Amino acid sequence: MGDSRYIPEMTSVAIRRAMAAGTRTAILALGSTEQHGHHAPLGTDSIIVEELGKRIAEKIDALLAPVVPLGFCPQHTTWAGSLNIRNETLALVLGEMADNLVAQGFDKFVLISGHGGNRTALDLAAQNLKMAHPGVQVLHAHLLAYQTGRALREKVQARMSSKPLSNIWEAHAGEQETALVMAVDPSLVHLDQAAPEPDVSEYLGKNRDPEVFRIFYDLPAVAPAGNWGDPRGATAEQGRIAYEEMASYLAAKILSRWD
Repeated sequence: MGDSRYIPEMTSVAIRRAMAAGTRTAILALGSTEQHGHHAPLGTDSIIVEELGKRIAEKIDALLAPVVPLGFCPQHTTWAGSLNIRNETLALVLGEMADNLVAQGFDKFVLISGHGGNRTALDLAAQNLKMAHPGVQVLHAHLLAYQTGRALREKVQARMSSKPLSNIWEAHAGEQETALVMAVDPSLVHLDQAAPEPDVSEYLGKNRDPEVFRIFYDLPAVAPAGNWGDPRGATAEQGRIAYEEMASYLAAKILSRWD
């Protein structure tokens, strides 16, 4: 990759230079600080969306704003270190970030989250941003929809040759997320401490049905170790492949949505 497009790693001079060259798109990203089993760091979602955001920024000529490493995750707060932030608060933070960037000349925004529980916050932030600044273009890139879909799994599986992916590969703290962290910093993952996959079928049936679902925060009763999937087959190579596939797909779709 070329020069950094991550605003915290840039100087103001570099940002002005990029804008003078035509860069007017900003990516606003939410992460989370929540347990990811016995083996992965609480910053897993933030690590993933930062790496992915940098890759997408390169492909769509954008700058990535500071990743907000907090999210809406009440189901995780009984585990030490997990931090839950209200959707309204998250939306306000993104909105104030956007206000500054609009004033500086940015007129296209992509909102994305590394944590599925932030969808409501992103929807709220996107709607508020468009109402506050009618002249800007706003996209909500719903990462979870692609991250947990069959298409990504099949693409990664095809490139992994003979190694089969785990049952619910895309699950919380499972093989996919663990591999994505390992691709950035393998020292943060401790596979020797990983727990096997629990049975979350009843939980998913009642709480993830897109038509009728219940609000349920007692995740320890379903997954005592915190992970849903089986992370033990994760590798850094798998994570690198997944980043490439996600960045290419989402960047192309984002570009196709602008006026």
